[in-house]
Amino acid sequence: MKSNPSIKAVIFDISGTVMDFGSRGPIAAFVELFHRHGVQVSADEARRPMGTHKIDHIWSMLTDPEIAERWQRATGSAPTRELLDELYPEFTRLQIEVLTQHCDLIPGVLAVVDELRSRGIKFANTTGFDSWMMDDLKRLAHEAGYLPELWVTPDVVGKGRPAPWMIFHALKEMNIYPTSSVVKVGDTIADIEEARNAGVWMVSVVECGNEVGLSRDELTSMSESERQDRITIARERLAAHDPHYLISTTADLIPIIDDINHRLAAGERP
Repeated sequence: MKSNPSIKAVIFDISGTVMDFGSRGPIAAFVELFHRHGVQVSADEARRPMGTHKIDHIWSMLTDPEIAERWQRATGSAPTRELLDELYPEFTRLQIEVLTQHCDLIPGVLAVVDELRSRGIKFANTTGFDSWMMDDLKRLAHEAGYLPELWVTPDVVGKGRPAPWMIFHALKEMNIYPTSSVVKVGDTIADIEEARNAGVWMVSVVECGNEVGLSRDELTSMSESERQDRITIARERLAAHDPHYLISTTADLIPIIDDINHRLAAGERP
């Protein structure tokens, strides 16, 4: 007998959640952008604003005191909004080039979305990428069998995370309400804030996401103690922002849907 779950929709992030194990594609573009202007930034520095609209991400990096000082030393001038307007088109070209190298689906995602479909649960994506960065990514996702109802980008709604507008737009397009019947799945602090502002359930993924920041091969090549230390630190960073659930990867989502349905039946809300 087909189940009739209370959860009606799932909103996924992209990098580190359904594609690109370790969310490495965006980081490579940010690091290279700064490198081309003579400014060295680490992957950890580039990851801090992850999940936000990419133009906001660049501005967060430029206004980080240590990076801003390096920028001034390298270029002779302090970062300004005018500089941001110059850098963003350069970044978008870099990001489009890099994304095609990081479009692998995270293991277990197809099984999860197949189960969602069998339960009549719709799913969509929100992201920090603008729409013109997404053509190759969407094509490769579709070729791999990942077919969400829609992809929502900041330029479509006017503002990226932590604002809730991308989630609200997706729900309007899918005709899904109330927000208590929706689950957001993502790998960054910005995802948690987006979910909280939208009034939906939040599930944070740890091992495949931005906070661990390693490919599957890099993660499995570590010693057990090193791997667990890295995962524990990432889990604690996300837990400090109070998502409703923490899971290893998106492959672990379905039991969480079941648990949320029990909580909804008991009268709980996000």
